[in-house]
Parts: sequence; structure tokens; C-alpha cells
Amino acid sequence: KLVSSENKFQEKEIVIRGRGIQAAFLNEISRLKGVDPNNIHVDKLWVEKKLKANPFKFGLDLQGGMNLVLEADFDKMMQQLKNAYDEEYLKKLDEKIKAEKNSDKKKGHEYEKERILDMLNLTEEKKRKYVAQALEIIRSRIDKTGVSEPLIRIQGNDKIEISLPGVASPEHAKKIISSTAKVEYRLAEPPEGNAPGPYTRKAQAYFPEYLKKRGEAQREAFLREVEKKIGLPRDKYQLFVYWERDPKDPKSKLKPKRFIVLEKKVALSGDDISPNTYAGFDPNTMQNTVYFHLTAEGTKKFAEITTKNKGRQLAILIDGKVRSAPNINEPILGGSAQISGSFTPQEAEDLALIIKEGALPVPMKIVEERSVGPTLGQESIEKGVNAILTGFMLVIAFMILYYHVAGLVATIVLFLNLLFMAALLAWMDFTITLPGLAGVVLTVGMAVDANVLIYERIREELKKGKRIKMAVAQGFDRATWTILDANITTLIAAIVLSKFGVGPIKGFAVTLFIGIVSSLFTSLYITKTIFYWMAFDLNVSHIPIGFYKKAKVQEASA
Repeated sequence: KLVSSENKFQEKEIVIRGRGIQAAFLNEISRLKGVDPNNIHVDKLWVEKKLKANPFKFGLDLQGGMNLVLEADFDKMMQQLKNAYDEEYLKKLDEKIKAEKNSDKKKGHEYEKERILDMLNLTEEKKRKYVAQALEIIRSRIDKTGVSEPLIRIQGNDKIEISLPGVASPEHAKKIISSTAKVEYRLAEPPEGNAPGPYTRKAQAYFPEYLKKRGEAQREAFLREVEKKIGLPRDKYQLFVYWERDPKDPKSKLKPKRFIVLEKKVALSGDDISPNTYAGFDPNTMQNTVYFHLTAEGTKKFAEITTKNKGRQLAILIDGKVRSAPNINEPILGGSAQISGSFTPQEAEDLALIIKEGALPVPMKIVEERSVGPTLGQESIEKGVNAILTGFMLVIAFMILYYHVAGLVATIVLFLNLLFMAALLAWMDFTITLPGLAGVVLTVGMAVDANVLIYERIREELKKGKRIKMAVAQGFDRATWTILDANITTLIAAIVLSKFGVGPIKGFAVTLFIGIVSSLFTSLYITKTIFYWMAFDLNVSHIPIGFYKKAKVQEASA
């Protein structure tokens, strides 16, 4: 337990000692004020130092945390592309290509058309590439937040599974992970004096009707309708919505405020922004702001735009929403700029982080979400361990009472079985989940089942009056194939579950598989070794193996 003053841990190394220390606990410690996550170290136990043993890793259902499954929304991606580059746009581009006399400009238009057609041709190979790129960007974003031991992997063809142990703010984590955060600068249509441009003024008449629309799809469709009604030239301009918060309540939700017509051409994109980006507070505007530096190419573009378009608005879009549209008062030549737009401090920090790591190549939507608190996780561990111990003790009691000395042998073998399972799971660096613990409990019963079959076969031979050596040898011979038949069928089921199952099902299947293999080894090899040692090496004449009646006729020899 750590007790700290406000700055106690600053510039100090924190060493944690104890058993069962999981990533969720380390993430909780790293959030203490003044703690540097890089200065937290876990002191190894003696088994880790002397025996090179690996500690067990617990799943989120046992240590607490959040599990998300994101799905690439290719339908939304294609809709956005079709809205930006519709048939009318492509038709006018063809007209430009035919009318253009300058060969260089003509090639430029032709290249633009090829690029657009390539984007609209979404093949399966491109989908896999986009998902792989999204995974790397998400991994980089999560690493920057300081979460310890995240699990991020592709699931199927278009999904990404993310497990975050001990996450304190699930909503914040979801926003960081799934936000595409596509940043764009676009010029607004030229104003008429102090008033907005003519298309913006015409569109504004339809804004009250826009507010009545519900859902992103309905609103996007309505924007395209308004563009047609006002006669907007789609090859040059596009209608957007300006979003902002209530100035009196900085924590309020973003709301649509008005329409604004912007140029179709993106003046500056996220690709023109360098990773040197950070969040801060602008004392002049009294707003949370993201400061950034441009690349060499971006600096040239920005200087040209701000020089040629003095007096026009330069809108800043984040994920297709206009968040700010300042006037260009003078040329900006230094390659430094900022983004402001009624951000909360956390939003500014998140946006700076996401700009550094890059935008997601495809929109992602959350299709599955599970959160487990650390208290519930600890209760699950305690109940799971209690279930294993209770089952173990009940089995031991039954075996000793019913099979006497042979029951004691079964107890030793059962203990070794659990030990081998634990060793294999640790060696494989397997993450133990609640269904995994259920697989261990099931395995305990199955391991004893093999011993029961062996003992019953030996007892049958003893009932016939055979000597102990002959009874042990024939008992194992008769039981072996029965045990193999019973366990191999279960083994096949475990393999199928581990192959096609995901998440909790896979955890159960893996522990079941390991348990079956371990129980086969302990029952058919270790139990046999102990019995052969007693019967053949020690030459005992009798091994207590429960109550049974001997036949009156006995065999003369073994």
C-alpha cells in the first residue's frame, strides 16, 4: 500500500514488492500525482530470480480493465468519398481535362482523376492494409497514454481487439482510440464585404430544418440536398457545419451553430503537420489551443495560402466538423500555427496526441465493449481459487476414503498435475481468465477420472484372485485405451474451441487442452511408475486399494 504526499514520488524510483502484481495495479500507481510511470519497478520474487519462473498474467475479468472491439466502417468511408467526389465532380473534371490546352496542367487533372478513382476502388487487399495501419496507429496512441501491458490485435478481417488493464476513464480511452482525428484546413468562399459569401447566406435559410434531422446519415443527406437547392458548384465548393460549445459553459457538448461553405480543395492536411505538436492555453483568446509546426512542404503551402487570401476565412476541420474559422489578417511565413475551437483542456491534449501519431486511415466504430472494476476482478480471483481448492480437497477426501493408499497416490498425482499445468501456463506466458480457471476446475475432475478407471481395473483383477504384480500390469493395460479414448475426444473439442473460439472461449479451451495433456501424462506415466515401483521394486504383497472381495481361487504365480 502506498501513502504519498503531493510530491513525494517526484524524481524518485518506486519499487513495488509483492505477489500477483498486475498491470492494472501499476496503471493505478502511475496515475498518482507526481509519479513518473518510467520510474516504477516491480521487485522480482525469489522464484523469478532463482528458478527463472514467469509470473502469472491475469485477464481483464480478473484484474479489472476495459475490452473493446473496433470494426472498420468501410461503408462510412465510401460514403464520405462519394460525397466528396460525386458524379457531378468527376464529370466536371473530365470537362477540364478535355478543355485544358496546357499539357502540364492536363496531366495534373488526369493524375487527380486517377487518384480519386483509385480511392473509390476499395479492394479486399486495401481493406486489410487500412486495418493493419489503423492497428499500428492505435497501438502508438495507447503507448503514449502510458497504459501498461495493453493487448492489441486484429480479429478477423476488419476488426481490432483492444484490452486495457486498469483503465480509470473508459470514455476518455474510447475517444482516444476510435477518433479518426482527421485535421484539415480549407478556405471559405470569398466574403461580400463584411457579410459571408452568397452561397453561405442562401444555405443559412435551411439551417433550422437541419437541426430537426436526427442521425449522421440523415444530416449528411440533407447537406447534399441543400447544396443542390442553392445551386452550389460541387466541383469547387462543399457545404459544412460550424460546431462550437456554449461560451458560458466550456464543459458543454459541441452543438451545430451555422452552415459555412468551404472550398472543395484541402488547403492544408494532417500530412503537412510535423510531430512537434503540443497543447497549451492562449492568453490572448483565453482558449485551450493546440500549437504545431509545419513540415517544409506545409510551410510553403501555408505561406502561399495566407499571402494570396488576405481577408478570407481559413476554416479548421476536425473529423469533418468545422471547429474554427479565423480571418487571414496577414501572411504567416514562419511555419508555426495553432488550432483553437472551444476545446476543453483534455480535448486539446488528446488532439495534440492524435495529430502526432496521425489520423486513422478508416473510421472505426465500437461493436463490443466490456468493463470490469478492480474490486469485481479481485472477487473473481478469490472465488476461482476457492473453487479450485474446494474441488481439490473434496476429491482428495473421496479418493483417500474410498481407495485408501491408492487414493493417497492419486492425491500426489493430482498435486503434480496442477503443478505441471501451472508451469506450462507460466512458460507459455498465458493470460489467465475466469473461463480459464473454470477449465482448471474441470481438469481436476477429469484427472481423477483417469485414476478411478485405473484403480477399478486393478481391483477387478484382484477380485479374480490375481497377485498384485499381475493385477497392476493388466489393470494399466486394460485402462490405458479407455482413458485415451475418453480424453482424446475431449482433446479434439478443446482444439476446435481454441482454433475457432475468441476471447473467453479460447481461454477455456487452452486450459482444458493443457489440463488433458497434463492429466494423461500424470495418470498413465507417473501413477504407473509409482504402482510399478511398489509392486515390482518393493515387492509388496498387497496395496490397499479400497474394499473388495477376493475370489476363492487364486493364481499360483504372478
